[in-house]
Amino acid sequence: MNNILSLRNNMKIVFSKTYLADLYEGNVRDYKEYKSNPQLVKQYVKTIDKLKGITDVQQLYQLKSLHYSKKTGNLAGVSAVWVNEKYRILFREIASEEDSLTIDILEIADLSKHYE
Repeated sequence: MNNILSLRNNMKIVFSKTYLADLYEGNVRDYKEYKSNPQLVKQYVKTIDKLKGITDVQQLYQLKSLHYSKKTGNLAGVSAVWVNEKYRILFREIASEEDSLTIDILEIADLSKHYE
């Protein structure tokens, strides 16, 4: 299984957990929580597709529907976007060596329930 999406703008999306790549690819049969919630999976894929079009950090702020935020405390270094009111995608932005605002890699870390 390849857990990396290579994109035209040279940015890559890396899924740090197999289930995240599986959900994106539509392979939900082994994941009971997601199998019974096809709307969540659809929204997850739609959100990842929005992230695929991002090339720099400023664009994350401009897409208001994502509700982009940088986390603090025990999640310092992690960012989040909304999938829906209940779920968030947690990820890390790995910046280009040449330009700290340009994103080379988005490492998708988790799909989690907000406040859990």
